[in-house]
Amino acid sequence: MVFPLFVWRVPNAATELLTEQELELGIHAGDAETSLLLSILPEQVNMAAAVREYPQGLPSQSLLSMEGQLPFAWTTRDLSRSGVLGDPTVATKAKGDQILASLGASWAQVIRDIYQFQQPKTWKSAQVLQ
Repeated sequence: MVFPLFVWRVPNAATELLTEQELELGIHAGDAETSLLLSILPEQVNMAAAVREYPQGLPSQSLLSMEGQLPFAWTTRDLSRSGVLGDPTVATKAKGDQILASLGASWAQVIRDIYQFQQPKTWKSAQVLQ
């Protein structure tokens, strides 16, 4: 079986800790990712180099988005001069600790769910198996 999984699609504390703008547009090197790195590998983070940059000129009043149900294709270079899509300047280790703990708990549940998962059998597929 194939399970199309994405790290941020499980319940996590980011929804309680980040701004609405960051939740929507902070998708690379922003508050959440930088906070996580401050929690996991703080020696690898240079907060003095952190810059805030959000994509400009995105389609408004459109069903299309960078990520989500109807995404359009893009590269980071298309949307950002710095390589940042978000606001790492407000990142903290405390936020990272909370996000990491919540992601860990949710992914542990996902792994349990996958382990216990049984593909539903339709009447037709049950007949084929007999």
